[in-house]
Amino acid sequence: MIESDLWPALRDYWHPAAFAEDVGDKPLAVRLLDEPIAICRFGDRVAAFHDLCIHRGTPLSLGWVEGDSIVCAYHGWAYGVNGKCVRIPSIPPEHPIPKKACLTTYLAQEKYGIVWVCLADEPRALIPDFSPIEDPGFRLVVHDKRPWKCSAARTIENFLDFSHFPWVHEGILGDRANPRTPDVTTERDDETIRFTIGNEPDGLHSASYQRYYWVTRPFACHIGRVEADGRAERLYFACTPHSARECTRFTLICRNYEPGPSDGARIEDVEDLVAEQDRVIVENQRPEELPLDL
Repeated sequence: MIESDLWPALRDYWHPAAFAEDVGDKPLAVRLLDEPIAICRFGDRVAAFHDLCIHRGTPLSLGWVEGDSIVCAYHGWAYGVNGKCVRIPSIPPEHPIPKKACLTTYLAQEKYGIVWVCLADEPRALIPDFSPIEDPGFRLVVHDKRPWKCSAARTIENFLDFSHFPWVHEGILGDRANPRTPDVTTERDDETIRFTIGNEPDGLHSASYQRYYWVTRPFACHIGRVEADGRAERLYFACTPHSARECTRFTLICRNYEPGPSDGARIEDVEDLVAEQDRVIVENQRPEELPLDL
């Protein structure tokens, strides 16, 4: 089995497609599992279509939203939220519109400030949970997305690989004098795997803390870091599989405290540095597909 064998099954899941703030009156072009998708907003509702006008094959993402319709830029054909054609400007209004003049529609939902898309008629699972972002006790401190030239599976593997910390992130996340990885016991709950890691004070961290991991199929991870005094940090990571060798990393991080002078560099700067260190490695891994049987 190779990674691409699993792609048809991935259509049944919700995938992050765009930050909600980037979806407006102009349709947004996104590629998901090698499908061209046009995402647009109708008032407080988001919608997703196969990015192709049924008439002459023009990308819908070249068009615009007009009221409750998406309009093709080539001949002005307009389609409603349900994908059915509602106007053909070149024919009289009383002329019937062909029943087959319909777009391919996909499920779309806005949650956590992200627009999620599912390519199946019925999602296999819920959108991966990140409820802390809706907790008024937490404040969002990182809101970021990054395109990577690698598979989504390679990206999520990198995110969960602790043994590379001392070598790629020396002095930030790991110490080469102590490269041993922690022992973990995993528990599975349907689509999610959970485990916990305890960290004692060391040269990198002045306080002891627990890290809680929730890894949700196919490409999402929620990490909670809780210190003894109750200070907590929540990180949400979800990856969009555009194609076999292209993906986008969505990252959200929130905290229930304001960092002080002893907390070191800003988390935004650390996230930038760590992400770039990882990107250089992961984009150059071979084979490009994640080996599923070593």
